[in-house]
Amino acid sequence: MADGEIDLREGLSSLGKDEFIARLHDEAPLGRDVNGVWIASRFDDVRAILLDHRRFSSSAMSGASSGVPFPLLTDDPPRHTVLRGLLAKAFTPAAMESMRPDIERLAADLAAAIPKSEEVDIVEKMTTPLPVAVIAGMMGVPNERAADFKRWSNATLGLQDGPIEGERLGRLMELRTYFTQVAAERRARPGDDLISALTRASDEAETLTDQQVVAFCILLMVAGNETTTNLLGNLLHRLAGAPDEWAALRADPGLIEGAIEESLRVDSPAQMIMRRATEDVTLGSETIRAGELVMVYLASANRDPDRWADPAIFAPDRERDRHVAFGHGVHACIGAPLARMEAKAAMQALVARFESMARGAERGHRLPGGLLFGFRSLPVVFG
Repeated sequence: MADGEIDLREGLSSLGKDEFIARLHDEAPLGRDVNGVWIASRFDDVRAILLDHRRFSSSAMSGASSGVPFPLLTDDPPRHTVLRGLLAKAFTPAAMESMRPDIERLAADLAAAIPKSEEVDIVEKMTTPLPVAVIAGMMGVPNERAADFKRWSNATLGLQDGPIEGERLGRLMELRTYFTQVAAERRARPGDDLISALTRASDEAETLTDQQVVAFCILLMVAGNETTTNLLGNLLHRLAGAPDEWAALRADPGLIEGAIEESLRVDSPAQMIMRRATEDVTLGSETIRAGELVMVYLASANRDPDRWADPAIFAPDRERDRHVAFGHGVHACIGAPLARMEAKAAMQALVARFESMARGAERGHRLPGGLLFGFRSLPVVFG
């Protein structure tokens, strides 16, 4: 990292995430990578950038990773404000609370189906089916489409098994065709679901076209399952190596919320997001020029040693301090309360049913790439 120049891919590969982030804070807290992109790694810089949507535009997220121009993620106010308002009613505290009983029942049913003393893939048994079923229900999509949702989500993010690009493109076409048909059906016969709400949406500044509705559907599908799947997988991976922590959660389920927040901080499901400077901006001793890209490194900000002692350590009893795992400012994740509720329901069900949890004989497989941090598979054994 000489002279503030950073090779992100090489650094993570050769040093590992913990050491790389620690060196980043020490040697290049705001530096350029080998491609000229700025990397903001300090908590204060990251928060300042996320709050300043006027000078740091979200347009840099357009097509990130998937080639799909997601609404909300790629728009700035005032358009972003209108688009976010289309979904706001579904994510109010009252709306979330009304969903709690069904989510808890679903989590309990999934936990009850997990055998004791046998190695199971918890991604397959809990961390994927729970959020997929919930977001599918909110969108009015039949539960039998759950497997399709996961395939399509993986294809959108480039996480599908195998390197065949043609197969990925085929899944993306299948996905668009499905949601185009559903959007047309909901325009003709609206129901009480998110897709119907989007098709009905009309505002003085915004009327959604079918193409925009489809883009919204894809965003809801991906964000609605990937965030919770990765949050839960990361948390369970930590707890599988910490039997005392599992015992503490079982003895006092009131500690679950703290464990969830600590997992979000130390193992942020979304590792980074992009912004583009709209004018020259000085942060500390560095000046970011208009038009330059900034990688906002959420995972690094959440391990800032100036904010947390021993920041790489998973400590569920740590005094809570606001992290940026769900972003910050106007683009903060609208589904964060839902992800927290799903994770809490899953953990309550698991600690109630099982006295212990340990890692399986097989190693878990992490997701590829650097955008998301989670598990493709995670073998565990419940006692």
